[in-house]
Amino acid sequence: MICYMLFDPQLLARIGAIIEQRTGMAQGAQSPANLEAAVRELSGDDPEGFLHTLAYSSEVASPWQLLLNALFIGETYFLRNRAHFTLLRQNILPEIVARRQAAGSPQINIWSAGCASGEETYSLAITLHETLPDLPRWTIRLFGTDINGYALGTAEQAIYRNWSFRHTDTVFQNQYFLPLENGWQLRPFIREMVTFRQRNVLIGPPIPQVDLIFCCNVLLYFEETSVRRAEAMLYEALSPGGWLILGQAEALRFDRERWVTHLFPGAVAYQKPLRPVRGAQPAVHHRSSPTAALSNPEKDRVPDSLEDEQMPMNYEAAVRAMRVKQYDDAERILADILRHDPKYVPAWVLMGCVLGNRRALPEAQRQLDEALRLDALRADAHYLKGVLYMESQQADAATAAFRSALYCQRGHPLAAMLLGHLYLKAGKTARARRVWQEAVEVLEKIAPEQIVSDLSDWTAEGISEFLSDQIKLLEN
Repeated sequence: MICYMLFDPQLLARIGAIIEQRTGMAQGAQSPANLEAAVRELSGDDPEGFLHTLAYSSEVASPWQLLLNALFIGETYFLRNRAHFTLLRQNILPEIVARRQAAGSPQINIWSAGCASGEETYSLAITLHETLPDLPRWTIRLFGTDINGYALGTAEQAIYRNWSFRHTDTVFQNQYFLPLENGWQLRPFIREMVTFRQRNVLIGPPIPQVDLIFCCNVLLYFEETSVRRAEAMLYEALSPGGWLILGQAEALRFDRERWVTHLFPGAVAYQKPLRPVRGAQPAVHHRSSPTAALSNPEKDRVPDSLEDEQMPMNYEAAVRAMRVKQYDDAERILADILRHDPKYVPAWVLMGCVLGNRRALPEAQRQLDEALRLDALRADAHYLKGVLYMESQQADAATAAFRSALYCQRGHPLAAMLLGHLYLKAGKTARARRVWQEAVEVLEKIAPEQIVSDLSDWTAEGISEFLSDQIKLLEN
């Protein structure tokens, strides 16, 4: 029988704390099971000595690199988050090129922060190659950085297996890669466009005056102090007019008013203004004319490693976290779900709720738009859009959204409650009574203790009593 030494939970907590301090990775984002397994393997029979080694060595030292390689999620693939690359081709690169040409400076600086094994960084290089017809005239400085030296080793070799191409077609693969016995190697003319450096994102950019930063699914795992520090650093790293792209389920948390938030179809981007400004209104962009795609339209969902049957369980964990206002945990869980299954509509809706609670209203709208693109009859998504419209004092739009929710789900109690309030405020008492009464009739058919929606902790009994009281007040 193999006997395992029992680990002191306090020791693991101390190791988790030093990881958080050095890398920004919040203890809440560290899997206790993965951490214990990694420490068990790397520390031998001296976990205290391993902790001492971590405390007094650099993150580039071997013990740190072995630990980070075991803990960090480095899974990625080419042209991930396709909407970002469409946005880059159609909107962001043309704007950067025009601005640089006007300044007489044909140079573009790009930073792929937290680049892991390099697929994102090389996807940026391929996008530049396909978008700029006069590319040889430009000085392109494209850097990929990551704290994980093992992942960077893969990036520098640029040899990838088929799993990295699961959202591209064979034309893309054959055009930019050479077949080898052990995979596919990127052709030299793309590899030469990229420089990789081992670097903690909290240290800052590898080059000054960056025009574009991709920092996807990095800050999502940081603790609050590190997020604040990183967002301030990203802002300072950009040249005036520079752009920041976060992960599809991420949003800026701090000092949002000094950025310009751009809402594009299927994506959100942040821009540093040419001149300092605070409180700028979000810029809404409608779909531009289509351009040639980098590959075939996105295929049907291909889960990565998360089993389909795990999805509801993880989603329920996100619901529980949101209800107790543990928004960081909820956001991380939902981002993980959407990374593996971008068509899981409940996760888009709940992420909209989480971001709305964070006051990231434009990004919340974007999540709900994506949910409704996938399922136009999702009542909770219409309801949440109504809530966001109410937050921005758009009563007519809120009324329309709540009515859409009730169309999709008869008597939707949360939508009925707020729609009745709007009707009452507009002097339409009879409509308010009718909406509330219909919701009460629907709730009478539901178990009293049942929670009416993932978006709240109202039970059927609780909201029924509340609405009944409102109706009685109208009758008095």
